[in-house]
Amino acid sequence: MGDSFYPLLGNSGYDVLHYDIDLDVEPSANTIDAVTTLTAVAAADLAAFNLDFHGLNVSRVAVNGTETGFSRDGQELTIELVEPISSGAQFTVAVSYSGTPQPIDDPGVPYKALGWHSDQGVIYTASEPSGSMTWYPSNNHPTDKANFTFRITVPDGVTAAATGLLTDEISANGRTTTTWQMNDPMATYLAAVYIGDFERHEQRLDNGLLIRDYVPRGSDASVLDSLAVAPEAIRFFEEILGPYPFDAYGTIVMPFPLGFALENQTLSIHGPDTVYPYVIAHEVIHQWMGDSVTVDDWSHIWLHEGFAHYLGLMFIADFTGQELEALMAGEHLELTAAETSPPGAIQAHELFDFNTVYRRGALTLHALHTLVGDDLFFSIVRTHYDQSAGGNTNTDLFLEIVDDLAGTGAVSLVESWLYDPEMPGIVSGPTL
Repeated sequence: MGDSFYPLLGNSGYDVLHYDIDLDVEPSANTIDAVTTLTAVAAADLAAFNLDFHGLNVSRVAVNGTETGFSRDGQELTIELVEPISSGAQFTVAVSYSGTPQPIDDPGVPYKALGWHSDQGVIYTASEPSGSMTWYPSNNHPTDKANFTFRITVPDGVTAAATGLLTDEISANGRTTTTWQMNDPMATYLAAVYIGDFERHEQRLDNGLLIRDYVPRGSDASVLDSLAVAPEAIRFFEEILGPYPFDAYGTIVMPFPLGFALENQTLSIHGPDTVYPYVIAHEVIHQWMGDSVTVDDWSHIWLHEGFAHYLGLMFIADFTGQELEALMAGEHLELTAAETSPPGAIQAHELFDFNTVYRRGALTLHALHTLVGDDLFFSIVRTHYDQSAGGNTNTDLFLEIVDDLAGTGAVSLVESWLYDPEMPGIVSGPTL
């Protein structure tokens, strides 16, 4: 797909419409027996094509129901077609595989292996940006979004959850199969599965939005009390960006600290160490900025994390009664004391650098906000979201919106924050 940081992720030549992921899981052994079926449309005449898939044992590949040959080279699974597929034709490819999924190291996330994890009796997935290929074959790049169906079979009494809506649950012969449907386009890294001893708690907001949270069985009531911030954050961000973009939202809390939280689409993952208002709000805003609107190249990650950090701090200011200006002055002071790169010119290992990508990305938006004032700033943000909802964006597209709505002076300011090696000073007030 030509990604700046991940040239091996993704494959051209086809567009995936739907993933059907059927997982039979034995949690105690951390093994799976699985079939993933992709429905796709050829974007070119195909004599062969690749999927991203790491580890696990592939036993069979079938295209349009006919078994076909395949080969493997690192993370590339090459499908060798019996009959060529013509450009524009829809086709299916079913991959049967089994084994113990192993997380992988990623240069952009040096602090955590990515993908499928089994820890203290719990299975969870945390895949941004590359880890989804540890547990299902895919076109593993955010520019090829698709709908998903998950069928997860586990022993009776074990909870299985996934991103999307729970649509079916069947028990037979000591095992339970739950079916989950993601009806909105989703990038592969945002697909997630969680298996363990969890309790499900549901509520509906005034607008009918389903909130379903999962907490370790027997959790103290304070855990659910903490998660009550999420509906407040959803209401706050809807005022800025419009209706919540998916069918449901919720949080799953692990029974042990993770050291991170992640905005898997519709069902964010937290440890008890991140269940506090700012991080909860940060993962909520990602449902708009990161999940619905997703960068088309990982080098533009500031558009996820800068927006989530800034709008998350806006929520905290409103939620706690603090002054946004005071919060942002604190962010600027932290950056002044740190050595950082500009967020628009990062290297792969800086993908989630907090100072560079989160803080300076947020201060970029705050500088624009201060320059143009509330009305114009929120118009820019809403236009940025509306233009790419359900799809992809990049920095150039954002700057075009800034130019159209606020002019070249605003573009120059944003570019100085994104690209200048030295950090600009704080903007004093609206001048446009």
